[in-house]
Amino acid sequence: MAVTPVPSMTDTPSFPALSDRADGSYNTKAYAFGTHMADTFNGEFVAVAQSAQQNATEANVKAAAAELAALNAAASLQAAVSASGVSAWVSGQTYQLNTCAISQLNFQTYRRRVAGAGTTDPANDSTNWAMLAGQGSFIPQVNASAAFDLSRGNYFKRTVSGNETWSFTNCPQDGFSWTVEVTHVAGVLTLPTSVKSPANKAYEFTPGKTHLLMFVTSNRGVRIRMVPASNFDN
Repeated sequence: MAVTPVPSMTDTPSFPALSDRADGSYNTKAYAFGTHMADTFNGEFVAVAQSAQQNATEANVKAAAAELAALNAAASLQAAVSASGVSAWVSGQTYQLNTCAISQLNFQTYRRRVAGAGTTDPANDSTNWAMLAGQGSFIPQVNASAAFDLSRGNYFKRTVSGNETWSFTNCPQDGFSWTVEVTHVAGVLTLPTSVKSPANKAYEFTPGKTHLLMFVTSNRGVRIRMVPASNFDN
């Protein structure tokens, strides 16, 4: 996302002084000043304001993307340290607080929130288990359709060649983030109504470019926040 240069502004003619009445130049100078303000200044000033607003919006998007990337990196590091030597989850087995186990539904690693036993796989039990990011879940997976099964991981690749509407299902837990790498060939991409972007801004993708859409939810996809990073060269 490039920074928009600030447009230049034309110098404003000097406003006439009362002493200009003596030599008869007051009206001419006043007319030049008024004409400039009406015909030139207003338009140039609006252009400068629009440039500032656009740069501020782009800066906000970049900041949000950087924050999300930092959170994902921190989670991946924590998972790599915590998940070494983790065994498969066993139904009915008692697990102590902070013990890790591997789900047999999506093969992701989960940490026990409270001590106890249960018969529900950690992937479907966000009350007692919290998923750790980074256990191979960022290996890009090509999504063959517009329907994304989030239990498969959290880094997807999708080529958009025509109009399509996406859906997200099987979110593993309340706090979850994922990224979709989009190659846009043609068509209009429609996201679910649960997805909200910064300031509800609509983003247009340049055909032939690659784009990253980063999503995060705190309630299993009921509400999803999305940060786009668009128009990367292939």
